[in-house]
Amino acid sequence: MRILALETSGTGGSVAALEGERLLSEVALPAGTRSGQMLHPALRDLLAQVAWQPVMVDLIAVTAGPGSFTGLRIGVTAAKTFAFATGCRLVGVSTLECLAAQAGACAGRVAAVMDAQRGELFACTFLMGEGGALVAEQPAAIVHVEPWLAGLQVGDVVVGAPLAKLRERLPTGVVVAPEVAWEPRAATVGLLAAGRAARGEFDDPWQLTPNYLRRSAAEEKRDG
Repeated sequence: MRILALETSGTGGSVAALEGERLLSEVALPAGTRSGQMLHPALRDLLAQVAWQPVMVDLIAVTAGPGSFTGLRIGVTAAKTFAFATGCRLVGVSTLECLAAQAGACAGRVAAVMDAQRGELFACTFLMGEGGALVAEQPAAIVHVEPWLAGLQVGDVVVGAPLAKLRERLPTGVVVAPEVAWEPRAATVGLLAAGRAARGEFDDPWQLTPNYLRRSAAEEKRDG
């Protein structure tokens, strides 16, 4: 199965091409730029690298949130448009599940976090299920830092960019994933999508929408 994967949940991101679970190529989008400025040229170049025509792609995968409003909207829209245009299947992947998958844990709980601003975190804790599949304990949510820290247990593995500021405040016995795993990668998005595809789990291009977890600042200001 030829898989094209997009990761645009932040201000940068990456794109990747996989043959089943084998990574063929991964291209990083420049950090500090909005994903839309570089996404389409990067996809064009990636397809050229692996000698694929768009119609040869069997599955397109994309991070569906949480994350940046702009980044998620750009990525999900691009993935849906690609699926419509080529007829390939579509899978949306949780950004927090992507981080948890990168943590390298073999058992136990994996707590994935992203910066939600305002002293809050996007957070979800996963358990390692059968065959190494990740199972969320509860749906992803926005939490304050202090309760999240208090809820960690000895042996938990934690992963995510906020750890750069929170590492020294972690309870004793909590394991920090390698820093290289703290940002989501398109390659991991593709691997998770391959697993879902093997189980026959796909998303409807008409129905997939970004999971922002919170309203935009404009919506909050409008509703006062």
